Amino acid sequence: MMNVIVKKKTQLSLFCVLCLLFPAAGAAQTQDQIADSRRNAIVRAIEEVAAAVVTINVVEIKQEQIIDPFFRNFMGLFDFHLQRPRVRGRAVESIGTGFIFDKQGHILTNYHVIEKADLISSVTLSDGRNLEVEVVGADERTDIAVLRVVSDGSLPHARPGDSDNLLIGEWVIAIGNPFGSMIQDPQPSVSVGVVSANHRRVRREVGGGERLYQGMIQTDAAINPGNSGGPLVNALGEVVGVNTMLFSQSGGHQGIGFAIPMNRARRVAEEIIQHGRRRNPWFGFRGEAVGQVNPYTLKQLGIRAEYGVLVTEIHRQSPAYNAGLELGDVITAVSGERVEHPLDIDFINWGLFIGDKVVLDIDRKGKQRRIAFVVEEVGVITG
Repeated sequence: MMNVIVKKKTQLSLFCVLCLLFPAAGAAQTQDQIADSRRNAIVRAIEEVAAAVVTINVVEIKQEQIIDPFFRNFMGLFDFHLQRPRVRGRAVESIGTGFIFDKQGHILTNYHVIEKADLISSVTLSDGRNLEVEVVGADERTDIAVLRVVSDGSLPHARPGDSDNLLIGEWVIAIGNPFGSMIQDPQPSVSVGVVSANHRRVRREVGGGERLYQGMIQTDAAINPGNSGGPLVNALGEVVGVNTMLFSQSGGHQGIGFAIPMNRARRVAEEIIQHGRRRNPWFGFRGEAVGQVNPYTLKQLGIRAEYGVLVTEIHRQSPAYNAGLELGDVITAVSGERVEHPLDIDFINWGLFIGDKVVLDIDRKGKQRRIAFVVEEVGVITG
């Protein structure tokens, strides 16, 4: 019994000696684990992209009429024709975001960032460098603009990702400049959220008429004024979208932001770089929603389709006509996407590019047909 007690005391003493010899081993290991956890995927993604983000400052010259104070104070003493207003220009500054997306120094941003600009006063990298840029081109319909840095030096650029491969619920980071002139340094701000929804189609009225906000990425990462044109980044450090707009009834962030998918933005940018503009795709026909046509007229025409777009006009040299589309056909789907209104077809058309293949599902007096053609440019007849 005595030998057992002595043995246990010896083991305890040895353990105490080891603890005295290595008192910080466990603590050091914990500190390393904490340090590793701090540098998570989100931190690494931000470090990879932030250097390529730019702040875009623009100036709009607004014309305003003023009346000389002398005439304003004594207007009762003078005839009206003497109170002639003078016109002067007032500089209005605004701010947006962009990012360099290739080795050639092309900057991607929103069209609405530079839409009213009379002057791009500065484009600044996060390290404080001011860049001289030129406007390559812009497309109002897809809200994309491309600038190019006029420089021979090497510049950081962000890696475009595959926006078709997004997962609902995956982490995304919005990078931009929401503070404008309130903050003096050029360092961008970041906000983190998830992909809330994908392939969102925003109502045409929200975009101001013909602006295409289709297939948008919805995120709860904060997107505020000034963030426009900045990158939406996944946890791999890839740009998957261009931050574009927020939905808010108060003007502040309410957890509903939208970004243009990078795959579309990149194709538009490539068109602008190659052709100086976005070429307009063309189907070559017009129509009316079946649901808005008089039932008696539909019966007289032998139309049995319950939904779709009735073709009422067609250009005889258009790609659709050459493929076999006829007056009186009812288009029920375009490339597998159901259509019920001409605006549905417009939105699909605007999202396509010259050379893309289109398949129309049509109802021709009760018989189902399918025709295919390649999208052409407006005003360019190849058939």
